[in-house]
Order: sequence, then structure tokens, then C-alpha cells
Amino acid sequence: MNVARLAVAAVAVAATGLLGACTSQPSVKAVAKDVVQSITVPGGERLPQAQQDCMLEIIDGMSDDELKKLGADNLNATITSSGGGDAAMQAFIKELQRCEPSSSSTTAAGSSTTTTLG
Repeated sequence: MNVARLAVAAVAVAATGLLGACTSQPSVKAVAKDVVQSITVPGGERLPQAQQDCMLEIIDGMSDDELKKLGADNLNATITSSGGGDAAMQAFIKELQRCEPSSSSTTAAGSSTTTTLG
């Protein structure tokens, strides 16, 4: 997965991590899924559908409690395209990074994103 796609996955993780402090409706899982569905890559295009579906499957495989704990445990962590957070967050990032697009698309090589939680 190229650097731009790694950054996109990291942003999704960071957004999910912020949900740890959220106690209102909708559920943490619903918000995390909305975040994945709204991710855009450089150029403004949405992630390929197969990549979205893969990321949504990963989120569906987690309980709300697991997502809340992941967020709470990494509330002040810095999440980047190369990782960050505790071991559970790093495992979550790696899992999202396995979601390769089914078709190639052009992205800005060398893009990177850093998000600080908290």
C-alpha cells in the first residue's frame, strides 16, 4: 500500500480513536464506519469500494466496547501513516493497511498525515 493510502488508513484510525471520549448516540461503531465511508484520497476521490468494504469489515468485527477501549487507551497518542499508539492501535492500523484497493489509482506519492489525539 503506498504512503498516501497508509496515511488514509491512519486518519481513519485516528478518527476512531477520538471516539473513545464520545458517549452519545450514534454508536462508536456507526461513527467509525461513517468516517471510513467519507475518506478521500489526494485529488478528492473516495476510497475504492473494495477497500472501503474491507475496512468496514474490520470495524464490524470489533465490538463497540473494543473500539471505545482502543480510543480511550490512545486518546493522547500521535497516529501517523507509519503507526503510533499502543500495541492494540498498531495492530488495528496494520489490519486496516491490509485493505488494498482492487484497482490501481493515481495518488500523490509521498503524501503523509499526522494526527494527534487528545
